[in-house]
Amino acid sequence: IRALLEGIEQLPDAEHPRSILLLWGGRVHEDLYWDPTRAERMPPTLRFEPVLSRAPVEWDGERGYVQDVYVRSFLSSRPIGGTVVYACGSPTMIDAARQTLAACGLPHGRFHADAFVASSQVQPLGARA
Repeated sequence: IRALLEGIEQLPDAEHPRSILLLWGGRVHEDLYWDPTRAERMPPTLRFEPVLSRAPVEWDGERGYVQDVYVRSFLSSRPIGGTVVYACGSPTMIDAARQTLAACGLPHGRFHADAFVASSQVQPLGARA
């Protein structure tokens, strides 16, 4: 995600997206290990919303899962037909987000994902299943 955002900064202004919403999810605050608002080069149209699924009482940010927060808090102000989603996370999170957003009308081909898989689950090259 960071590379994508930095890549946007390299584009001519006319090619920048009109808006970018980054919902960064984690279970607890310590999972929010990067804050793009403090990065040197970020697109000016970036809106960053941290989301915690196991937020403490004092947390005043968004709560829940990122796909549910999107539907609850942003879908009404952002037509989903023109949305492109880039999701990173566990395979379970990716599947849940894909299903939720497809049910809300996200067009086919507009959901791109990079599932994080533990190295213990990856077979070496040339290994047979």
